[in-house]
Amino acid sequence: MDYKSLLINFMSGTGNSFRAAAWMTKMGKQRGIRSELYPIARCREESDVDKGSGELLGVVFPTHGFTAPWHVIRYALRLPLGRGKHAFVVATRAGSRIASIPFPGMEGTAGYLIALILILKGYSVRGVMGLDMPSNWIALHWGLNSVNSGFIIDRAKAKADAFINSILEGKKGFRGIVPLILGLMLSPVSLGYLIIGRFFLSKLFFASGDCTGCGLCAESCPVKAIKMVGNNKPQPYWTFACESCMRCMGYCPNQAVEVSHPFAVILYFLATLPVSVYILNELGESAPMGPYLFVVSALLNYSYILFVFFIANLVLFLLIQIPLLNKLCTYTTLTHIYRRYHEPDTKLGDMLKKQV
Repeated sequence: MDYKSLLINFMSGTGNSFRAAAWMTKMGKQRGIRSELYPIARCREESDVDKGSGELLGVVFPTHGFTAPWHVIRYALRLPLGRGKHAFVVATRAGSRIASIPFPGMEGTAGYLIALILILKGYSVRGVMGLDMPSNWIALHWGLNSVNSGFIIDRAKAKADAFINSILEGKKGFRGIVPLILGLMLSPVSLGYLIIGRFFLSKLFFASGDCTGCGLCAESCPVKAIKMVGNNKPQPYWTFACESCMRCMGYCPNQAVEVSHPFAVILYFLATLPVSVYILNELGESAPMGPYLFVVSALLNYSYILFVFFIANLVLFLLIQIPLLNKLCTYTTLTHIYRRYHEPDTKLGDMLKKQV
């Protein structure tokens, strides 16, 4: 298969997916193919997308909640009709290594969900792959050390090179069937993440007293979810658009971005209160629901949960402006002692612009 051009669109927080996409772009260039690498956050409009029959579209992104991030799902849904154009999908996943033993991540439905959307939009999907990169969920665990990260990255490069070479040679490669089956079994977890979990996680971030108000986190956020609030010393505020990609934590020059684990416990307790039961019991027979009782109850609970997330985080943001309380929040969260991580060869500016 003689491709004339290769366009890879990527989403990346700490650089893992960017690095994988960069490897594949480089391989295309080595084959003499016009290759471009472009962040999904600034994806071109339909009129800018080449429609030549020789184009190959790649979509590379991280796995969130055993599926694709909402930002990537929305991007795929907004793509122009493929009209038979070839495409491939790569979902990076959280690989780890303990005592020299590598442990693979699990991408679940991430890759095949985006592939399905592409197929429905008229693309000819040539391959899907899950790719282990160093686990970067530093809100939950220590960042991997340089030895383990390097080991995982080296293995990933060999796998990425083999995959893109196969695609460029006109072959098909659909990998990760077992993770797909497991992902389908875990689909309630993935759905819960998309409709609730990601909003919960986005409201756990705060800036410690080490924050200088430089605004780098807001400027570089791939989904523009961070707002700088305040006049004298602006502080970052995380909105519901946050995808918990860890870019702000991984690249903050002062390691001032934290996640409050005690606040997570409080937020979980507040969010799980059976508010719909209280409200419906109060209404009693004055508002008979009949067959719609379940739907009404679900909508009430969902609205309450989002409201609690917003109000509780707003209160937290206001309280941490008090130095003593900021210190209390900072020294009661594990992220304050965690090793931070971002892909070692990736600079923040690399992910913010088109690479040709």
